[in-house]
Amino acid sequence: MAMGSDCKVFLGKKDHLLMSTRAIEATEEDGLHVHVEFPRANGCNQVDAEYLRVGSAGHFRVPALGYLDVRITDADYGSFAVVYIYKELEGALSTMVQLYSWTQDVSPEAMKAFQDFYPTVGLPEDMAVMLPKSDACSPGSKGAP
Repeated sequence: MAMGSDCKVFLGKKDHLLMSTRAIEATEEDGLHVHVEFPRANGCNQVDAEYLRVGSAGHFRVPALGYLDVRITDADYGSFAVVYIYKELEGALSTMVQLYSWTQDVSPEAMKAFQDFYPTVGLPEDMAVMLPKSDACSPGSKGAP
C-alpha cells in the first residue's frame, strides 16, 4: 500500500512502482512463508521468502532477501500492519517501512500509523510513496500466473 525507504534502488524506482499482492502463511516454526507478486512491464514477478522468527512475536529476519531485522511495529491484525525492515542490498544497508492492507482501500487509521512511524526511523516525507492501486497481479487477473 505504502512504502518509505532510504534504499537507493527503491528511491530510483518509487515513482514507477505499483501495488503488489501477498499471501502470508504461518509456519510450524513460528515464522512466516510469504508469497509476493508485483507488476512489471513483462508480467508479474513472483518472490517466495521465509520469515524466520527471532526473539519476540512479530520479530523476524529474512536471509534470502537480505532483511537483517523485520519487526511488525503496529497492526490491528484484521485490516493493516506497519512493518519495519533493516536490510542489506547490493552491499548497502538501508531502512524500509511498509504499510500492508488487507484491501486496496487503506483506512485512515492504517495511513496514520504508517505516517506516524516512518519519521521515527529517520525517513523524510520525500522517501515515502503511496503505491497506486493495481489489479495486474491479483488472482484471476491477466497478469497473474
